[in-house]
This record gives sequence, structure tokens and C-alpha cells, in this order.
Amino acid sequence: MFKALVARFKEGCRTGAFPPAAPNLPPDFKGRPEIAANTTAEDVARMKAVCPITDALTFSDGKASLDMGRCIFCGRCAEACPKVRFTKEYRLGVFRREDLVVRAGAGEYVPPVQTNPEALALKGSLHLREVSAGGCTACELDANVLGTPAWDMARFGIRFAASPRHADAIYLTGPISENMQLALDKTYAAAPDPKFLIAAGACAISGGLYSKGRYPVEPTMYIPGCPPHPATTLEALLRFTGNGC
Repeated sequence: MFKALVARFKEGCRTGAFPPAAPNLPPDFKGRPEIAANTTAEDVARMKAVCPITDALTFSDGKASLDMGRCIFCGRCAEACPKVRFTKEYRLGVFRREDLVVRAGAGEYVPPVQTNPEALALKGSLHLREVSAGGCTACELDANVLGTPAWDMARFGIRFAASPRHADAIYLTGPISENMQLALDKTYAAAPDPKFLIAAGACAISGGLYSKGRYPVEPTMYIPGCPPHPATTLEALLRFTGNGC
């Protein structure tokens, strides 16, 4: 026992400095995209030709736009056209579906602030019940690492619950397959009020590369990505409860 304690003491703290320090993102990290104001319909057509999800990019009313809820952040559009670039902005979680649409020539991005008093009451104690509704496990695995010493979301009172009856919110991943629709409905119904639904990843938000079933209710938060980076998810969950750490 003594040797084990000494070994742990020598290891020191393994939790990263994020937050409040900026996260240590990989060199190839692709965050919130930016679209040049002068992007033309021809530019969009060239990007759509290489995009795995062609309706993630659109051109209407003389402006190009990119839907992060459908985007899988592969970066092929930026490779095909220099008028789109993926920044290092990792704070991608939003509270309205329409806020996932990035428009050409958009100004400085400011992450939306939580105003729901019931969500704000969860600051310091947010319990999530994860539902993988047909996912490939990428989103599930990157959410799972938030419980490891490297991220330690429990220090902010955020935990995954074993039962929906102990959960404040359902953390949904995957495109909601036909076989998982009933399970999702029952899981959400079993959670006590007030409760929330958080859609994480392109599949949960839009179906991604697949078709998507229906939500039991409209999500309270959307966290885009394929999968969302752990820093993106942790920051979004902290903002969800108004925790400004």
C-alpha cells in the first residue's frame, strides 16, 4: 500500500490545464470554418463535388454557407477551394440549430450564452445518460475520455449516470437508427423533469452520412463534430450550465 501511494505521489497531477488554460489541440485539428465573403456559386459547386455530404454546403441569396450540423470536418472543401478554411476555434456548441450554419463573410464569432434558468441551476452538478442511437463509437469514445484523469470532467460536477432516472440530460450520439428509436424514446421518458436533450456529433444532429430518426423533443444543445473533440464537448457542457471555468 505504501509503495502504491509513493508511486501516485511521484506521478503528480495528470489532468490537463484546460480549462481555464487553452486546450492543447492537435496540429490537424479542424474547428469552426470561415467562408470568404466573395465566395461564388462556382466555388461552392467545386467544393460540393468533393464533399461527402453535398448539402452541407449551399449557395443562396448570393451567399455561401456551411452547415456544421451536417459537416464531418473532413476538410476536403478547404482543399478544393481556398475561400474556405477551418480555424482552431473549438467552442462549437450552440443552443439553436440555426446557429450551426456558418455564412460567408460572418464577423467575429462569439459563443452563445446559456439563458435557460433550469439549465443554469445544474452548475456544479450535471448528470448525463449517454444513448448511442446507432453510432460508430467515435463520438462515444471521445465522450468517454472526459472521465479520465486527463480531462476529469467530474471536477466540475459533470458525470455520466448509469440510469436515466438519475440523469439531468440525455447525451445523444449516433443517427437514431430504426432499432434504437424506441430505446431513445423510453430513455428520455424515464428521465425526471426538468430534463434536457443534448445532440452530439454530426450523426445525432443531422444523420451525417446516414439517415436520421426523430428526436423525442428538440435538443437543448447541439455539439457538432465527427466526432466532437473532448475540449469542444467539455467547454460546451460547462457553458450549458453557465460554468465559466
